[in-house]
Amino acid sequence: MSDTLVQVSALSSHGLATLVFAALVFALFISDRLPIATVSIGVLVLLPIGFVLFPLDTADGRFDALSLFAGFGHPALVAICALMIVGQGLVVTGALEPVARLLAKWVAARPALALLALLAGAASISGLVNDTPVVVLLIPLIIAAAARAKMSAARMLLPMNYAVLIGGMATTIGTSTNLIVVALAAEYGVGPFSLFSFYPLVALAALPALAYLWIVAPRLLSKVRVPTEEGSRQLFDAELHVEPDSWLDGRTVHEALAATGKKMRLLEIRRKAGKVMPLPSLKLRPGDHLIVQDTPEHLKEFEGSLKAALHRVRLEDEDANAPKGKSKALHKDDKPADDDEDDDKPAPASAVLAQMVVSPSSALAGRSVRQEHIGQRYDVVVVGLRSSRTPRDWQREKLPDRRIAAGDILLLQGEPDAIQQLQRDGLGLLLDERFALPRQDKAALALVTMAAVVLLAATKILPIALAALAGVLVLLLGRCLSWEDVAHSLSVKVILLVAASLALGQALSVSGATAWLAQQLATSSESLSPGWVLAMLMVLMGLLTNFVSNNAAAAIGTPLAVELARSLGVPPEPFVLAVLFGCNLCYLTPMGYQTNLLVMNAGGYRFGDFVRVGTPLFVIMWAALSYGLVHSYAL
Repeated sequence: MSDTLVQVSALSSHGLATLVFAALVFALFISDRLPIATVSIGVLVLLPIGFVLFPLDTADGRFDALSLFAGFGHPALVAICALMIVGQGLVVTGALEPVARLLAKWVAARPALALLALLAGAASISGLVNDTPVVVLLIPLIIAAAARAKMSAARMLLPMNYAVLIGGMATTIGTSTNLIVVALAAEYGVGPFSLFSFYPLVALAALPALAYLWIVAPRLLSKVRVPTEEGSRQLFDAELHVEPDSWLDGRTVHEALAATGKKMRLLEIRRKAGKVMPLPSLKLRPGDHLIVQDTPEHLKEFEGSLKAALHRVRLEDEDANAPKGKSKALHKDDKPADDDEDDDKPAPASAVLAQMVVSPSSALAGRSVRQEHIGQRYDVVVVGLRSSRTPRDWQREKLPDRRIAAGDILLLQGEPDAIQQLQRDGLGLLLDERFALPRQDKAALALVTMAAVVLLAATKILPIALAALAGVLVLLLGRCLSWEDVAHSLSVKVILLVAASLALGQALSVSGATAWLAQQLATSSESLSPGWVLAMLMVLMGLLTNFVSNNAAAAIGTPLAVELARSLGVPPEPFVLAVLFGCNLCYLTPMGYQTNLLVMNAGGYRFGDFVRVGTPLFVIMWAALSYGLVHSYAL
């Protein structure tokens, strides 16, 4: 094997500096001290500056530092953005909801078979649709279905998430990581890979993996309980407001609790002077806020029995500063509220309660109800909140000022049309079955458009980026999507991360760092066959992707794989696929992939649950995929 090894000169100063820089970037990703987008911008600023201050001369002339910005116009990034938008069309039209609702009924009737159908369906869909929308759609439905079946949703959420991740690695458009690997490989003259080039390999590996997730994984998770399970009771934090001359005015806490049959869980009482202890003898005053926690049904029951209104977010007189283009504005005869007073107008007679889960792309994520002016824009009252975080991770604040996180569930009160408008504007996904998803009459068009994009890409009639962009145009012209939907579907973090990953990969390649690393790996494994070197490469990328960005790992691993294969004198295609598969084996840690974090919050999992359940799955997929690549390419 040493005879075929391509000799590379000692690592240059540019190569060493780039390797050190890459290591620092990885360390920042691991530490999570800075947002991913901030680190990505740092890469895009510091790398070009470095090559400007210290020019690099190559065989083709001086390296142009500004070429590192080419990632923003890279076909891979165009395809990623366009596919995120097309996937959003399936979400906002409810195209996937009929299947998801049917699955919920199966969970209640036959949990074991329903789990098998869930795993198979989730894996199939995620090969064509971005992983995150699939997981976001299924989480609340699984929790609700598990509650009806009187079983723990934790036994299904993590296996479902892993099935989605397995399906995502099956096609070139399954994840942004796949697109990056395929695009980078093409630049090195490897491929091309069609849409379903490696689908058979993943499908065969998925058989034992899905069997494990169906039979073994639920047993490993049998002791995990969804938060407040209790959790299946859907407990919400809410506030009851004591009005002047109301029934509660002058009553004691003991009398208030007695009026609810002592069922009300009173957490604390707030007054303008601050919090007061809810002692039984304490007399309630006008303006007091009773902080309670219970189910939506019980909250409305308490509202009636205590003749008190669930606290309403005030409508502040900020019409001039309110964002334009929303569904509701203050009417001209609406009176502005004082800074210290709430708008206490009664809810409309037709008002209903609905639950809405806050999606990761929602404008509410990281902000409060007051900051987003929900009452002012939509004439909808937020009367309760169910946090996705554990009690020690958050402090109870005044409900309107509480910082909302992705995965939190809001309890809304208002007219059906107004509540539906929140969903149309991308603030979250309604969980109440009485509300149809918006633009459901466009669901067929969204499905046909996605199918056409897949077909055009699979038959190579159009490149993936062009086919996906054409799909976006169809959805916009067909009014399946608004420009607000487009904005909500795009992730600045993903865009910057992809561009930075491509820039870092280019820098490592042009500086000779990847060729040097490939030689070191090949030299250290001279006694091994190419098949074992491939398996080692996949393990290395699999471990790396569980602690750093999969896209960043792919940007480093792809040129490394090409150089390694050439140094060993074997075809580069299986080594590129080893990197692609390895970067998708993100089962071991919660930070391995963003959907891991979503189900961690929803399912009440701990770090150890991912290690315990994800390690056997990692080994199964690694062994099956390594064997498949070695056998298919006769290594």
